[in-house]
Amino acid sequence: MISRFLDVHTHVGCYGDIANVNDPWCKVTVETLANYVESYDKASAIVLPVYSWNSGFIMPTEYVLDICRRHPDKFIPFCVVEVREVCLSERITRYVDMGCRGFGEHTSKIPIDHDCNIRLYKVCGKLELPILMHIAALSSDTYGILDTPDLKGIEKIVKEYSNVNFIMHGPGWWRCMDESFNLEDSYPRGPIEHPGRTVYILENYENVYGDLSAFSGYNALARDLGFAKVFLEKFNRRLLYGTDMEWFFSPENIHLKLLEGLNLPEEVLENILYKNAEKLIRG
Repeated sequence: MISRFLDVHTHVGCYGDIANVNDPWCKVTVETLANYVESYDKASAIVLPVYSWNSGFIMPTEYVLDICRRHPDKFIPFCVVEVREVCLSERITRYVDMGCRGFGEHTSKIPIDHDCNIRLYKVCGKLELPILMHIAALSSDTYGILDTPDLKGIEKIVKEYSNVNFIMHGPGWWRCMDESFNLEDSYPRGPIEHPGRTVYILENYENVYGDLSAFSGYNALARDLGFAKVFLEKFNRRLLYGTDMEWFFSPENIHLKLLEGLNLPEEVLENILYKNAEKLIRG
């Protein structure tokens, strides 16, 4: 029975004068998120702000910091700045001084090797901040970092900025579990016959982590449970438990049920549930 975790990907959809009523996160109040965490013996969550010129969902870093101050034993703040705005370094540094432990969720709809993103990688490398990135699958997606379908941009960046820990999330990342997929399909189904670029990048770049949250992460595992067990065991030091949306933690807890059902070794499960995340944000 799972009793401890550090959920690396949560949001609050409504707080103060902000109510994201048309978004999937609208049901998540501070109380909803706190009840989820408090229903386990020893659990905590990273709360991610969201702000970019592309995303209609907004929850600024200042609000996330306020939420986390009210629940310091349960919530850990990350920060986010639209990378196309000025004073990027100064603003991130100020947020770190205020208690933020990472950058994300990064959702700006620009190429992963865009000059503005390069500035971000340099700042986060200097400040030793992990970056949690939403990778878009389709150019028509409302938001998310853009890359080619074979993730060549990701490989270029993580190789060049080896001093930065990248937490990869989203359908553009997780659909590459198999080397073959329909380019118009964000959530491929069916058995994984030939491990794809996601697997390759995790094999070759130690500064890359996989965020298992949302349907993209869940589907990457659930589509082939036999492969999932081998994958989780092989990369148990580079994978992170997360939920993202309310229906993944209340009431179904489907990610936890999937992980429990695979009968993973205790050390493997502990690494994925909290140990890896604790190492990433330590300091």
